[in-house]
Amino acid sequence: MGRCLIFFIITALLSACAKPPYQELDAAEYMVGRAYAMQAMEFAPTEFQSAKDALADARKALQKADYGEALDSLEFSLKHSRRALVLTEESKAKRAREEAQRALEEEKARQAALEETPPQEVKPQVQPPPPPPKPAPKQKAAPLTSYTVSEEETLWTISAQPQVYNEGLLWPLLYQANRDQIKDPRQIFPGQTLSIRRDMTEKDLDDARQRARESDIFPVPNDVAPVQ
Repeated sequence: MGRCLIFFIITALLSACAKPPYQELDAAEYMVGRAYAMQAMEFAPTEFQSAKDALADARKALQKADYGEALDSLEFSLKHSRRALVLTEESKAKRAREEAQRALEEEKARQAALEETPPQEVKPQVQPPPPPPKPAPKQKAAPLTSYTVSEEETLWTISAQPQVYNEGLLWPLLYQANRDQIKDPRQIFPGQTLSIRRDMTEKDLDDARQRARESDIFPVPNDVAPVQ
């Protein structure tokens, strides 16, 4: 019983006298950080992860004042971080050699292709033919009284077409004239045939523009002016 008590006392004294391995911690953190900066996680992932995990274990052991376990973990971390750096430098050097060899082979292939290409015959310059006469201006198409909806069209884009109203702000006229088949101005479908009203007065046009500006269906800036 007395021997056991002496053993525990000695163990406690040794633990109390042990110092935290802060110097080893700094060294391990530096080496892991350097390995990270050198992209060891890409070129030597296993070694880098082992070093990183051992460093995390050492920090936990330091928090518990288990300095012996912390020192072992730090030595393990240092060993694997150094190994990760060596593998990373070797892998980078190998990749650089391969890229240089590939570039050399590509350049040789390009030079060989140039040597095999026969010289092109220099042809005399020929004056280009005169440009064709400009076509006569097209006559303005007659206004439509009906319109068939195509893919991805809206009441705004249809109203803005020259053969319809030539003004997107007048889309409420299309909606009003086709209420029997349009429930929501946002939803029109390809293949629908819309009637185009042609008996509007200036007041009808102004009212339609005003409704379009106040609506949030097709928002427009307040400075958009109607087409004259």
